[in-house]
Amino acid sequence: MIGIIYNEWLKSWYGRKTWLFSLVMLVFIAGAIALSLFTESAMQEPLDAATVAELSAYLFPVIVMIFGVVLIAGAIAGEFSNGTIKQLLIRPASRHSLLFGKWFGNLLLSILVLFITILLSTTLSVLIFNTETTSVTETFSLALEVTLYQIPTLVFYMALATLVAVLTKSTALTIVITFSPLFFSSVLQMFISQYEWAKWAVISHIEFLSNYYGTDLAIGNPPFENMWASLAFLLIHIIVILIVTHVVFKKRDVL
Repeated sequence: MIGIIYNEWLKSWYGRKTWLFSLVMLVFIAGAIALSLFTESAMQEPLDAATVAELSAYLFPVIVMIFGVVLIAGAIAGEFSNGTIKQLLIRPASRHSLLFGKWFGNLLLSILVLFITILLSTTLSVLIFNTETTSVTETFSLALEVTLYQIPTLVFYMALATLVAVLTKSTALTIVITFSPLFFSSVLQMFISQYEWAKWAVISHIEFLSNYYGTDLAIGNPPFENMWASLAFLLIHIIVILIVTHVVFKKRDVL
């Protein structure tokens, strides 16, 4: 199992997608810093480094989620499209091990990329902007906390992408279908938030950050009063999605 995860890690790490994404993220980070400098100049007062770091920690994980879904779509649906899935399945490793290795290996890579991105953007914020209001330690702690609140959402989307990739065998469909909740969940939540049963809809728990960290970002009240209960509820759905994925992949004809 470790060997399979390591193999998937290497395939994704040395693939063109990762390096292209790294260049894109550097452009985004540079753009965010430039925009913050422009804002500081327009306001004619020092901009707090913690504000810039927190804003980066809000926005950049969404881009990393897209990257993670693209990775898992290519690792599974891409294998079906290219026919290379047959070469994997003739190996002694079980289908369950192969599928879990793909999901977990790419998930670990996405989380690593997420933390590297936030670390880099926060470091630049501390070096360039004002740290008198909020200390350097508090700034890094704030950025880390915001990032941690977004990990459950990342895990959910990558689990969902794994299921969709197995069902559709299409990279494009996997990306489009997986991110439908990202773009339409807010609208749907507005319609169902008035009903008591809305708290039992998984779509109400996906945006973990806005529900339990930034109350100003939340649409209505959090689905559960207890954050850990909501996290457990989301985790159960992730496990169910992965179980269904493994059952489908086990029976999937690849010929």
